[in-house]
Amino acid sequence: MSRPSLTPAPLNSTSRPARTLLSLSAAVLLSLSNASLAQAPADTGAPSQTAAENARKAELNAQAKALRDEAEATFVTTEAGCYQKFLVNRCIDQARQLRLDTIKRARALEAEARQIELAQRQRAAAEVQAAQRANAPAGSAAQPAPGVPAPDVPTPGAMATPAPAPDGDVGPSPEAERIRAERARSAGEAASGAQAERAARDAELAAKRAEAEAEAAARAAAAERDRARYEERIRRYEEDQATKKK
Repeated sequence: MSRPSLTPAPLNSTSRPARTLLSLSAAVLLSLSNASLAQAPADTGAPSQTAAENARKAELNAQAKALRDEAEATFVTTEAGCYQKFLVNRCIDQARQLRLDTIKRARALEAEARQIELAQRQRAAAEVQAAQRANAPAGSAAQPAPGVPAPDVPTPGAMATPAPAPDGDVGPSPEAERIRAERARSAGEAASGAQAERAARDAELAAKRAEAEAEAAARAAAAERDRARYEERIRRYEEDQATKKK
């Protein structure tokens, strides 16, 4: 009677590929979850950045408006008091210079607000272009899934486009027409945006020129009034001296 063998039976060879496949699947799932977690803060950061920029822009515009109002009110009050002084023109010139300095500070704040708005527009245009590129047809074919037979790859000779017949009617494909139309639309949008920005800059320069001309006209009119008042004072002084001599 023979004893039963105590040697363990060999493991099945098919268990190793199964364990390897499970390990690979777990690694892929872990990498995908890490990628999604890494992208979550980036997706939520854009709205918060836009909100912060809008708040900063509103604050800058409010400060600029307050400075302009302060400059006008201070100038009106100071100009009225200058006529009670002996050196009227010098007092008014100083008041105008103070008003101009305050307005320059307001312009700097307004320029910073415009820079924020321009950066927002440029970022929005870049996002639109990125979305258009993402929706464009892929340039290469997708890789086949594991276990699926790969399609036959044609040889360079088979991929060559045959020459059309002399009397054949060859037209563009619908896909090429669609891509061409999308590119033309993108170019048109970019041109429209550039034209709008150029028009805004021209309008801003025109407004600055008009403001400078108005300030120059106001200075000239004030100088004329000051000269008339000064001549009137001289005339009265001379009349008083003539009366005293009599």
